Amino acid sequence: MNNTSASPRAVRRLGIMTAMNEEFRLIAERFDTATSQAVGPRTFLSTSHKGLELVLVSSRIGKVAAAVTTSILIHQYNVDAVLFTGVAGAADSSVRIGDIVVADSLIQHDIDLKGVMGFERFDVPLLGVRQMRCAEELVLVAQEAASKLVSNSEYVRGVGGFTKNLPKVHRGIIASGDTFVCDTKERDDLTSAIPNLKCVEMEGAAVAQVCVEHNVPFVVARIISDEASHEAAIDFGAFVQSAAAVGSELFVRGIISHLVAP
Repeated sequence: MNNTSASPRAVRRLGIMTAMNEEFRLIAERFDTATSQAVGPRTFLSTSHKGLELVLVSSRIGKVAAAVTTSILIHQYNVDAVLFTGVAGAADSSVRIGDIVVADSLIQHDIDLKGVMGFERFDVPLLGVRQMRCAEELVLVAQEAASKLVSNSEYVRGVGGFTKNLPKVHRGIIASGDTFVCDTKERDDLTSAIPNLKCVEMEGAAVAQVCVEHNVPFVVARIISDEASHEAAIDFGAFVQSAAAVGSELFVRGIISHLVAP
C-alpha cells in the first residue's frame, strides 16, 4: 500500500472535486468565485477563504473523467492536496442511507489481470499495489467534519425522508469501478473479496492513483445514497437532489473550517 501524508496546516491550495453538478452546485455557490476557467469540457473555479486557496471542479462521472480532472488540478493549478466527495452505494450491511464513509484506502474493483505477469485481482500494475491510502492527517480532519455533519439538523432532516436511521460515520475501504453497482450479487462478491469494504462508487480510486503517482495528499469521503441493490437507481436520483447536495456542501465547509483554524 502507498501512504501519502501531509500536515493539514501545510495545505495552502486545496482541490475540491465532485462527480456531478448536483453535488457541486451548492459547494460552488458557497464561495465567491475569484476566477473561472474552462479547461476542455470542465470549468475550474478559483477562490480563497481565510488564506486557504481553493480550486473547485465537477469532474463528471467515471474513473477516466476523475483521473483527467485530478491531473489538471495537480499540474495546472498546483494544488497541495485533493478532496473528493459525493455519493456512493453501501456495501457493508452496517452502512445505511445517509451515513458518511471516510476512506482510509481505495481499490479499483474493476481491474483484474487474472494472474498475468504475476498480478492478481485489484492490483494496479503501474504502482504494484492493490490499495491506495489516503493521507492520515486529512482522514482525521474528514472524520471530524463528517461527525459534525451527521449531527447537523438540516442534514438530518434531509436524510429523514429516506431512512428512519440517524446518520453515522464509518471509516474503511472505498472501491471504485466504471459500473453503477445495483446488483446484490455483484455487491456481495465485492464485499467478500475486499475485507472492510464500506461502499462502492465510480471515481475515488482513480483520484487516488493520480495523487499517489504525484505524491499529492488526498482524501475521499462519500455520502451513502443507496444500498447498491436493485432499488439503487430509484433511490440514487432522489437522494442526490434532496439530501446529498446539502450534505456535500456542509461537509466541505467543515473540512475548510478545520484547515483554516488558527
